[in-house]
Formats: sequence, C-alpha cells, structure tokens
Amino acid sequence: MRDLQERLIRIALADQNSLVLDATRGRGGYLHRNENCWRAFIARKSHYRAFHGDVSRAAKEQLIQELQCRNRE
Repeated sequence: MRDLQERLIRIALADQNSLVLDATRGRGGYLHRNENCWRAFIARKSHYRAFHGDVSRAAKEQLIQELQCRNRE
C-alpha cells in the first residue's frame, strides 16, 4: 500500500543486524504507523531491495518493540 511520506515512519539499516528510526541515514524503507503493517514487516523474509542487505527477524522484532513503546506514549 502506498501513502504520503509524512504519514510513514522511516527506518534505516544501522549495521549488519540493527534497524533504527532515522530519516537521514543511508539505505532505508518506510512503514505505516499501524501494527498490521509492522506484523507484515516481520513476516517478510527479505528486505534486500530496501536495505541492500538482509535483516534478521530479531532485528525487525526489536524495532517493532521500540515502535510499540513509542506508540503507547
């Protein structure tokens, strides 16, 4: 699904196995601000196109936990 960039969360690959919320760092991608999108992100096996590298399931889950904590604030 496509949306306006202002409505999305930008994530970037920080190192080989770490994702960060960052609008300025190198290769990255976007997620919608809802948990359905986050669950789909975890389920996908490869994000090579967005990050030019593989991202582990653990790194994706850690990012989603951070997003959920921020969502509660």
